[in-house]
Amino acid sequence: MPGGNRTQYLVVAMHKVRDRSTGVPMRWLPYGVEHAWEPGRRLTLCGQWMGDWPVFWERSFVVTSAQACPDCVEATLPPDSRSRLDPRQPSARPA
Repeated sequence: MPGGNRTQYLVVAMHKVRDRSTGVPMRWLPYGVEHAWEPGRRLTLCGQWMGDWPVFWERSFVVTSAQACPDCVEATLPPDSRSRLDPRQPSARPA
């Protein structure tokens, strides 16, 4: 179950690029938004279908990454923390 536990999520992304910064052949990096994924599930934490997306088995999802999906980051938070992120409702003004 997302959010409440300490599961270590993996990175999945729609696209990948070859890492040319090292001499390791066939090393791939995520390209674009990095989503959090729990092995065995078909959806990312933000609810996107990831059936044919590359999985980066050696990369854990990091919430502080600039490429991290904001909705996946929020889904990793405990429920009481998520409720604090809800947008404030405008207060009713007296007439």
